[in-house]
Amino acid sequence: LLWVGTMSEAQGGAESAIAVWPKLDQEAFERGQQELDQFAFDALSYTSDDLVHLTLEIFTALGFPGKVNMPMMKLKKFILCVRTCMFDNPYHNWFHAFDVTQTTYCLAIHSGMTKTLSDIELFALIVSALCHDLEHPGVNNPFLVASRSDLATLYNDRSVLENHHCCRAFQLMLHSEIQLLADFSGKDYSAFRSVVLNNILATDMARHGEYTTKLKRITEAGTPHEDKQLDPQFAMEVIMKCADTSNVLKPFDIAKKWAMRVTDEFFLQGDKERAAHMPLTPMCDRTSQGRVALQKGFVDFVIGPFYRLVGDAMPGLQESFGLLWKNREAWNQYDDQRLLEELGDEY
Repeated sequence: LLWVGTMSEAQGGAESAIAVWPKLDQEAFERGQQELDQFAFDALSYTSDDLVHLTLEIFTALGFPGKVNMPMMKLKKFILCVRTCMFDNPYHNWFHAFDVTQTTYCLAIHSGMTKTLSDIELFALIVSALCHDLEHPGVNNPFLVASRSDLATLYNDRSVLENHHCCRAFQLMLHSEIQLLADFSGKDYSAFRSVVLNNILATDMARHGEYTTKLKRITEAGTPHEDKQLDPQFAMEVIMKCADTSNVLKPFDIAKKWAMRVTDEFFLQGDKERAAHMPLTPMCDRTSQGRVALQKGFVDFVIGPFYRLVGDAMPGLQESFGLLWKNREAWNQYDDQRLLEELGDEY
């Protein structure tokens, strides 16, 4: 189920990954360039190689790697290695990694953060988005803990996946064939590392209540104006959480495809639980749980209230969240049969 990997194995994978930068499909690249700062971008309509080029385009559009005095070849090697380290899961795969990176880019633009963050902070924000699910095994933290996995043992049952993503991200960045951060000063390295770690650890949904509570406190009536200002690190963590759950913000035709993929992955975890005679996670039980019902519940009880708070705290993003409730209304016209009939295998 899991590959923890030794450093020699990781290095072997990285060395093979950095061999060839893919050929550019000019037509696809130009289409992607035009859509790159839009929430209507459909990552699933591009090839894996297209997304490699468009990942680099996100960095270069923000002035990187030049702004951090980094050779372009190092950044290219790193992007290729990240792609290689994304497993072939239905949902947590290279396409999701890109989708979250592109959405983070959009949110950073719409919120104004591209103008307020330091170069190191902005570079770290995009890198953390790219790496936030590195080597995701396709099962969640409770499964890893309950199955007594090596990863759960290694990280003492606490934010197991998120700690692993952080660890592997820095192992790649520090790899002898990449050395992405070799020219960073000690101060810049520490600042960069702190941002990346905090951003990725923020994506653990077990901490969702923590962020909701803080946003409520910031946005409630009577809070002094100076206390309503989000500090840059917290703002970046909020952006990451939004991007990681942003399928519900996309045009409905795109949101439907991601809904199918995430529930495919949930149900595969349920199959593993059943085969191992483990307690079944309710949302992962394909015999009793509906795909459409999961989407409705996620918006109604988990992410919808969160986005409302984010919109209050970061008014520049309110318009970006406009499709959330239209999509929620659209789900009322669906059941699982209609969803499956419409998409078939085309997702």
